[in-house]
Amino acid sequence: MKTFAAVCATALLLAGCGGSSDDEPSADPTAPAPTAAAPTAAAPTAAAPTAAAAAPTSRPAEGDDAETGVVDIVIKDGAVTPQGGRVEVKVGQEVTLKITSDAAEEIHVHSDPEHSYEVAPGESLTESFTLKTPGQVAVEAHHLGVTVVQLVVRP
Repeated sequence: MKTFAAVCATALLLAGCGGSSDDEPSADPTAPAPTAAAPTAAAPTAAAPTAAAAAPTSRPAEGDDAETGVVDIVIKDGAVTPQGGRVEVKVGQEVTLKITSDAAEEIHVHSDPEHSYEVAPGESLTESFTLKTPGQVAVEAHHLGVTVVQLVVRP
């Protein structure tokens, strides 16, 4: 009986040590054994993403000029143009928003420091600012509740 108890205790101890970890995938007993073959150039690995996977999928905003940092914003009949595009600018580059609206609206730039521009119905407004920190900065039309453009600030 002592031998049986010792065997059971050893089996339980080994079963506890051989359990899976959240950090490691569990082995599938029906899967083929792994091989030591090196990856080939035809089969990219997770460590080396393909060019298509590394390419950005952003689209430029309409009516903008990334070289000069000018973004033309038109609010008409309850819609805003551009909407949701991206404009790339450099740290320290002046950004100019040219805003035309047929309704009262607040354009809000979520930068540090933040900028807010009130535009009255039928008014055209031109405002400039400089971004000093790399990252993404949302420009929003608050009354319409939409993102006008994302400024992608590069070093």
